Amino acid sequence: MAPSAIVAAALAFLAGWKAVRVVLAFRGNTSPAARQRALAYFTPGEIESGKRNSRPYYIPGLLAYVIELGVLWALVYLGIARRLEDLAQAAPWLPLQAGLFLGLLLLAEGVPRSPLSIYSGFLLRKRLGVLRQSFGQWAVFTLKGVAVNFVLLWVAVTVFIGLVRAFPGSWWLPASAILTLLAIGLTFIQPVLLSPLFYRFTRLEGPMRDRLLGICRAAGVRARDVFVQHESTVTTHSNAYFAGIGGSKRIVVYDNLLGRNTSDEVATVVAHEAGHWAHHHILLSTVLAAASILAGSLLLFGLFSLHGAEGFFGTSPGRLSVLPVLALLGLGAEALTEPFAAMLSRRLERQADRAALGLTADPEAFISVQVKLVRDNKADVLPHPLLVRLYASHPEPLERIRMAHEFEKEKAPGQPEGTEGATRVHREVR
Repeated sequence: MAPSAIVAAALAFLAGWKAVRVVLAFRGNTSPAARQRALAYFTPGEIESGKRNSRPYYIPGLLAYVIELGVLWALVYLGIARRLEDLAQAAPWLPLQAGLFLGLLLLAEGVPRSPLSIYSGFLLRKRLGVLRQSFGQWAVFTLKGVAVNFVLLWVAVTVFIGLVRAFPGSWWLPASAILTLLAIGLTFIQPVLLSPLFYRFTRLEGPMRDRLLGICRAAGVRARDVFVQHESTVTTHSNAYFAGIGGSKRIVVYDNLLGRNTSDEVATVVAHEAGHWAHHHILLSTVLAAASILAGSLLLFGLFSLHGAEGFFGTSPGRLSVLPVLALLGLGAEALTEPFAAMLSRRLERQADRAALGLTADPEAFISVQVKLVRDNKADVLPHPLLVRLYASHPEPLERIRMAHEFEKEKAPGQPEGTEGATRVHREVR
């Protein structure tokens, strides 16, 4: 097969993979039985609203993806990346060259997609009532994100290219190790230095703080503090999460979650996050990320060791013009592994759900907060089963509600096994 045909087939596969997602999203779950189950918790208007509010994002997302594929193809196979590299070589030092090349690359990728970004990121979210920022506020928020991503990419690219040039015969090993350490370091500094660039945080005080920390202790998780993320100035979304590692580890709760939910419901959401830590999901994610970096480095090293690879891609790993090639290969790897990653993610989410039910012994609060989260986040409660299986990182809401009912039936006769301490904490603060 000719090289051009291989590239065309690969790009068609990637675009088709995303198109399948769009088709499934618009089809939804048409099962009468599934709709009947949904009507036990949501009104017909809420079900239809979820569909209307979630589906408009898919087509702009597909178009942006196709544009990205086209731009990357042009950068690699029309020689544009090599010409941008020549411009960057005018700088005298690798970090400056990397910064200049990345800036030109981000412009080449970002400008064609900017109308869709404005439509889906601002206009659509504003129309659906999800976004609370003005256009000026949204633009500043978005540009800050671009700037932060640019700095992080600049560091990673400079390190990567420098190591490839320093160790041409074995660069995959030091590159994997250093990039993994950088990723771990990013996890540490993210809640301390990066998140405050975008949101205002305040410490949570009072009985709710004590209750949430008590749930963490019952789960065997050490959290230094509880912070409130003032999400209400940006969106209507509700959530809670753990951030940081080591000395920077903390619980973060959206102010929207605190304002719209009972203390039992907030405790359930935080208990879910504590369940991730109790089951070592964060450690697992770190190990998988390190393994992915190592596997990607090895595959890239092996690929460019093949005869004719440099001619096929028009570049080599030690050149800045390899970055669009890495982006294309990354999109391919993402498409091939997405169903497996989604399956693993859903499994971890189910474990965290079961942990939350065990820690709080309150399936009623678990169910009510699932219903409220669907309403707050304007989610589709009847997604196509294949959409969930292939792409979804979380179980669908009705499955999570069913799990709570099953827990209630199993544990109703007596004390939830292994949760005596957690239940005591729960009852003391109710």
